[in-house]
Amino acid sequence: MVGTKGNRRTLYSKKVIIEAFLLLLQEKDLNKITVTDICKEADINRGTFYSYYNDPFDLMRSIEEEMIQKMMSTINISGGQNILNELLKLILINKELCKIIFNEKNNSYVLNTVLNSAHDITIAEIKKHLPNANETHLEYFFTYSTGGIIEVIRKWINDDMKIPTEEVVQILDSMNFTKFQ
Repeated sequence: MVGTKGNRRTLYSKKVIIEAFLLLLQEKDLNKITVTDICKEADINRGTFYSYYNDPFDLMRSIEEEMIQKMMSTINISGGQNILNELLKLILINKELCKIIFNEKNNSYVLNTVLNSAHDITIAEIKKHLPNANETHLEYFFTYSTGGIIEVIRKWINDDMKIPTEEVVQILDSMNFTKFQ
């Protein structure tokens, strides 16, 4: 049935909408992209777009939410082992999308959400290694280390992800950013 979640036509429509949107985001800022632009690029009518999304911002939120779910699933599956390496592999698989959503112009909703969800776990882990640190110091350490990790990941993405994920993890390990993660 048309419009049913999981229907092949629905999946195809969403796929071409997202692909068109990502192409447009490579050329324009989000706030400059219109529904008409997306429909023209995807070769669909406006009704098709509006049956799934309210506007380009809603589409972006939907894409980000899906990426967050994938990242959170990766974190849960890896169970604390090689989390960073597994996340980098996920970013590599979703290369074009990640180039856009982790762009420094965007205050990445995806990164902020993933970091906020990892906050308490990371702070607890840091406490094990720095038992005398007070809450303020722990928060500053968390901010410092995650800020460094984010910027290294952005650099890796902006360099077109040329080096293997394992090497990025080694670089971060050598800087001690991931020592407590």
